[in-house]
Amino acid sequence: MDTMAGKPALSTNRGWTVALGSIASFMIGLDVLVIMTAVSTLHTEFGTDAAGIGWTINAYEIGFAALILTGSAIGDRYGRKSMFMLGVAWFTLGSMWCALSHSIEMLVIARAFQGLGGGIATALALAVITASTPPQKRGAVFGIWGAVMGMAIAVGPLVGGTIIQYINWQWCFWVNVPIGVVVIALSWFKIGESKGSAHPIDVLGVVLSTAGVVSLAQALLRGGEVGWGSPTIVGGLILGVVLLIAFVFWQRRATAPMMPLEMFRNLSFSGGCGVSFTLGAGLFGNAFLFAQYLQLALHNDPLGVGLRLLPWVALAPLVAPVAGILADKIGERPIVFVAVVLFAAAFFAIGPMVKSGATYGSLVLPLIAAGIGVAALFPVLAAAVMRGMDPQRLGVASGVSNTIRQVGGVFGVAIAVAVFTSFGGYRSPQQFVDGFTPAVIVLAAITLAGLIPAFLIRPRAKDAGPAATAVADQPAAERTA
Repeated sequence: MDTMAGKPALSTNRGWTVALGSIASFMIGLDVLVIMTAVSTLHTEFGTDAAGIGWTINAYEIGFAALILTGSAIGDRYGRKSMFMLGVAWFTLGSMWCALSHSIEMLVIARAFQGLGGGIATALALAVITASTPPQKRGAVFGIWGAVMGMAIAVGPLVGGTIIQYINWQWCFWVNVPIGVVVIALSWFKIGESKGSAHPIDVLGVVLSTAGVVSLAQALLRGGEVGWGSPTIVGGLILGVVLLIAFVFWQRRATAPMMPLEMFRNLSFSGGCGVSFTLGAGLFGNAFLFAQYLQLALHNDPLGVGLRLLPWVALAPLVAPVAGILADKIGERPIVFVAVVLFAAAFFAIGPMVKSGATYGSLVLPLIAAGIGVAALFPVLAAAVMRGMDPQRLGVASGVSNTIRQVGGVFGVAIAVAVFTSFGGYRSPQQFVDGFTPAVIVLAAITLAGLIPAFLIRPRAKDAGPAATAVADQPAAERTA
């Protein structure tokens, strides 16, 4: 049993734990999308290109992915509540740094620093919520968490657009400071401490995985403009692949790996992580492109962009709780299938519609379909990856799944930039559309590929408790051995 000082990890303050973990996740999720409405402003103020704007998002995502697993491991060893509070404090300081940035280079560095804290806080938020909730109630609780994440997606562009329109882009980051302080203060009193297995920190694993992701991402971001045959681009792609392969081999040999490969024997965990990668790629890549389309091709101001993104995201707070409750009843796999198809089909339609000169009004229905798909996937994938997981590894499981989704986001934005710059540019609205259409179609195809790992998610056994669920998640060979 997962314990702290001999006491069960299940918290008597479950409501406060869910609320504070969700608020922190909301704040951190908000900062992924809040900057989307500022891309035109940053393009003008700093004179940067598509790759530079892409780095304001990817630096955050890479920072997020870099320490999320290490933070989870430290949380399991020294206390999930303590590391959750540290992550929120780190993120809050990073937000202040972003607000004080006076160049695109400083903003990119500050975003990476901010992402480091965000990764720690998000992984531990899900871990403290899981540790405080009985297994049979986690689907509903993850639905609440998913609804709050959905709220971040829903109001992020609107909040960002309003702030940029009437104040300035720096306040997109200043607003985090009072929220972070309140979350830290309340967490000290309201969240119960819990621990898991105590393992050494896998420093080499952190270095190999982070360097591999950065190498691949920078090559993809720059390839369309520098040229795919450039030695620096080819070298970056090769180096990134080699480093990530080395990371996997090291995880097989390390005595305390940051990503224990045996966790992937749980098929629901493996399938959920695979879908999370494609979700991250599709969500962040398409959000990056579509926000710019609304500004640069349709000439909307930042507030107008936020309002026009609402059909995509506004239903998330309603859909996520329903999806979480349904997952408890019918299992995660059928919901994942439907949600992935909705999301992918929406952007398969939007790409050609934009190319043909369709009005914004004709894009509303596909945007609603995409929003329903995304909102359903967040809580359902969380339930899938945490179901049947050893209580000693809740923090690591949360960290791995979140890392994979964020790395998917990094590659989604990088691929969006790569395809966009290969076919289009910023010199005219038509040139932007020329790059937009093939990029969103490629991202839709990546999203649809999430159906392949979705088949690994195991059906729920009827009337199954935690033990039966864990058995159902094992490979057939292990169950019959």
